[in-house]
Amino acid sequence: MGADLKNVIVFAIAGVRHAAELKWVREVVTLGFVTEIPTAPPGLTGAFNLRGNLVPILDPGVLVGGRPGPMPRQGDGALLVELDGVTAALRVDKVDEVATLQQTPDGLAVLDGRGRIVPLVDPSAVLRRAIADSLATRGDGDGELGPELTVDGLRPVRDPTTGAKTPPGFDGDTTLG
Repeated sequence: MGADLKNVIVFAIAGVRHAAELKWVREVVTLGFVTEIPTAPPGLTGAFNLRGNLVPILDPGVLVGGRPGPMPRQGDGALLVELDGVTAALRVDKVDEVATLQQTPDGLAVLDGRGRIVPLVDPSAVLRRAIADSLATRGDGDGELGPELTVDGLRPVRDPTTGAKTPPGFDGDTTLG
């Protein structure tokens, strides 16, 4: 029984090569104007507008326990990943190749064409960690993902973008009592 083959994209962050399975990567993009988010957790380095949608930019180095990379800038490359309807950009320095590579026996890396070990990054785990860190920073419990609480069964308690508490809705009662 041989090692499994994986369809991956190989990229570099701070000079270190990594690979991610293609099933998580929607597209490779160039970042537009990047807006910093001052109150964001460490792994969330900013946001940018992609075809009318605000997309958070994640630093995979921080989220997998490494050191933070440089702040993202307009023109930097990124991998657009999606998980359960949540889209984010993983900032990368360079995309090396898209290939089908042999997985190592432990399943934690792949071997490139020269036989070098390239560690696998799980974008779904990186995105889940970023979401949990964001929820914890906003004070939403322990950062665990769970069902969305609502004010009146219709609107979320907090705005999903800013984390601000949603004001009570108008109930249609025009009396003063």
